[in-house]
Amino acid sequence: MVGKKVVHHLMMSAKDAHYTGNLVNGARIVNQWGDVGTELMVYVDGDISLFLGYKDIEFTAPVYVGDFMEYHGWIEKVGNQSYTCKFEAWKVATMVDITNPQDTRATACEPPVLCGTATGSLYIAKKDQRGPQESSFKDRKHPGE
Repeated sequence: MVGKKVVHHLMMSAKDAHYTGNLVNGARIVNQWGDVGTELMVYVDGDISLFLGYKDIEFTAPVYVGDFMEYHGWIEKVGNQSYTCKFEAWKVATMVDITNPQDTRATACEPPVLCGTATGSLYIAKKDQRGPQESSFKDRKHPGE
């Protein structure tokens, strides 16, 4: 891992519901990973970057309205202008009864539930690389440096 892991926290709201039963579309997870990747790029080379794409996206558990999620990301590899990142989505708390909107009881997921994983590729042109902007990334090296 290059630098530190970035973690975003978010509660799934009614606007995130896409399917019957308050099920959240997996694209919502992918959207959050994009923000995690952008933050990583700011730390590693001082630019918001261009997200080139994902591979090996897997959804491993359902996400519902009311779920509290953590979106994790870290840099696995630094290239000349590209960065390979790993992403995970974890459910850390959930509603007790998702079928009853009047029921506000929730519970922590112990252990947290892995809901998705992916690998992403991001790009920062050489001319836009400003060097590490956060101390844990100070040892990052591009090939040839």
